[in-house]
Amino acid sequence: MIATILALFDGIAFDPFFRGLLSVLVGVVVLFGGVYLLLATNSGSRVGGLIAGAGLFGWMFLMGISWMLYGIGWKGEPESWELVEIHSGDLVQAETEEATELAFGIETFNPNVDGIDDPDEQQNIAKEAAADGVGGWRYLATSDSKRGEAQAAADEFLAAQNVFASTAEYVPLRFGGFGIGGKDLPKETDTIAGRLWHGAGNKVHTTILQPWHPKELVAIQVQGVVEKPTLPGEAPPLPEADAEKPIKTVIIERDRGGPIPAFVGGERFTPFVFTIFNGIIFGIFAWLLHTRDRRESEIRAAVA
Repeated sequence: MIATILALFDGIAFDPFFRGLLSVLVGVVVLFGGVYLLLATNSGSRVGGLIAGAGLFGWMFLMGISWMLYGIGWKGEPESWELVEIHSGDLVQAETEEATELAFGIETFNPNVDGIDDPDEQQNIAKEAAADGVGGWRYLATSDSKRGEAQAAADEFLAAQNVFASTAEYVPLRFGGFGIGGKDLPKETDTIAGRLWHGAGNKVHTTILQPWHPKELVAIQVQGVVEKPTLPGEAPPLPEADAEKPIKTVIIERDRGGPIPAFVGGERFTPFVFTIFNGIIFGIFAWLLHTRDRRESEIRAAVA
């Protein structure tokens, strides 16, 4: 019998899961139990339990709010990109309604970068050319993090739909990234006051004045490369877009995840539910303490 028990504890000692579980349980019992013991010796077991419970769930309620605002802690389903359409050729004939506006905007969007070799300068010229929008869409520079995420998703969809066998068969167009919808974003042309508003006040603005998340689309344009042979002993040639091949536009939509993505995204939905649950329990404890204090005040008033 003793040997069996020792074997059990010996197995637990070498299992990281059980060691972690026991460590957390011991920490919870010591921390919460120590606080309750201190409160119970000063206020009594029942009142001490109410105060300890209110403090515990109140703290978790505040922690849940920070998790929900910053998307940290106990996260839920992450955001992703969903394929809407892969169109080849003129966007006027695309099935997506917003793509028609983009087609007319691209006709006038032609950054003049002839003779400019600096990629950063080319992107600055493109941003200036798209300052007023491209058919209602905003231009996404190659340095934009959202374009990087969308490009990676577009590569996966192009491979999954058998449009291209590999990424070596096409190149993303330098000025072929556009976005529309979503929440308001700061602009580089904003004044200092505008930047402060988008930096510090944008959270308040988007949370209170714009609580719902509008539909957000991103269009990534790619084109097949010129077929160049690789000579023995030499590095593969740099890919170059073939102007005679059609431009393929991958239109994807931002999926925020969760059951109510228009209100709260998937990553924030779990801490949102966590916050609501702990807020309700905290409210119950606070109401019980308030009721108890009011009853004791009435008893003291009646005795006096």
